Amino acid sequence: MRLGRKWIPAGALLLAAAGLPAAEVAVLKSSDAAAWRPALDALKRSASAHNLTEYDLRNDRAEAERVLGTIKGKTAVEVALGPLAAQAAHELAPEVPLIFAMVPDPAKLGLTGLAGVSGVAFSVPAKNQLAAFRMVNPHAVRIGVLYSVDGSGKLVQEAQKAASVLRLSIVDRAVASDKEIPEALRGMLKGDQAVDAVWLPPDPVVLGEDARRYIMAETLKAQRPVYASLAALVGEGALVASSPDSASIGEQLGDLVNRLTGPERTAKIEMMVPRLELIINKKMADKMKIEVPADALKVASKVF
Repeated sequence: MRLGRKWIPAGALLLAAAGLPAAEVAVLKSSDAAAWRPALDALKRSASAHNLTEYDLRNDRAEAERVLGTIKGKTAVEVALGPLAAQAAHELAPEVPLIFAMVPDPAKLGLTGLAGVSGVAFSVPAKNQLAAFRMVNPHAVRIGVLYSVDGSGKLVQEAQKAASVLRLSIVDRAVASDKEIPEALRGMLKGDQAVDAVWLPPDPVVLGEDARRYIMAETLKAQRPVYASLAALVGEGALVASSPDSASIGEQLGDLVNRLTGPERTAKIEMMVPRLELIINKKMADKMKIEVPADALKVASKVF
């Protein structure tokens, strides 16, 4: 709402009407993944009445423990992005309302069905993703996937089960850290294990900035397209993304912040489901001489 020349966020008006002060909100990021920035920006807009502070946990449990120790007793709500941040916040600060996102398997971390804990779903079913990828690039049948067991293990298991139905073959390589990515990727791009495309699931280990840049550079050299589970990666060179809409995730996180800083602080709130989108990088397709079917371009949310 705009009064005169001063812009007053809608969230601030609601807080003022309810007589509630702005809350201190800690945004805990498992890593500083650039692909999460659209969701963070939308979160800040949606929860603009509150004071949000970001903390990068650098995919390190010790760092998570240090950060949570420094903010103990100082925050009204914690927003956790990624499995490490969500698990650490839940275990180390169970008394603080928790909102999570970018967590592929929240049930595995014990984050479902709890009062004062809610989140936004972050995974398109593996079968749906693979079907979208096949529609965009029908001639690629051997799909490589880099992932960490904790980050995307369940999603990759689903992909293996769905692959035969879609007449695809999944070559999966689990990595414990980004240091293992070069060797795993080389094995996928050369020799008997060479794949037609590389799929990057929503996994903090493979989505770190250095890891992501390396994967994009090496796949481009090998003329192998990248399939992404995050729309932001299409702008970095992925051929296609089938993903939850990042801005939608941020908007729903903001809504949950507003609810859990108010009367619903200790309530059980069902997980929210974001909008989905299909993004195609036609320029990358042309560069790799991949002919994207007209039907795929027609149903895409965006085409670059």
